Amino acid sequence: MAVEIYPSSFRCDCGQELDFFESTVKEMKQMSKNKRVRLGEGDHTVIFYKGEAVEILCPKLKKCKITGVE
Repeated sequence: MAVEIYPSSFRCDCGQELDFFESTVKEMKQMSKNKRVRLGEGDHTVIFYKGEAVEILCPKLKKCKITGVE
């Protein structure tokens, strides 16, 4: 289960943890209110839509839906 780790990190189903600056995640959530936006680290990409992080694109597991917040 992919999760958002408040305030600015994400954990993929494969176990990879993605760490970003809090201001970057806040900006991406704001930008995603009108369109889908992507934020990547290495081979993983977090997809934001309608002001929320919705999924992580993983090279091993393909699409991992973000289902919770820690």
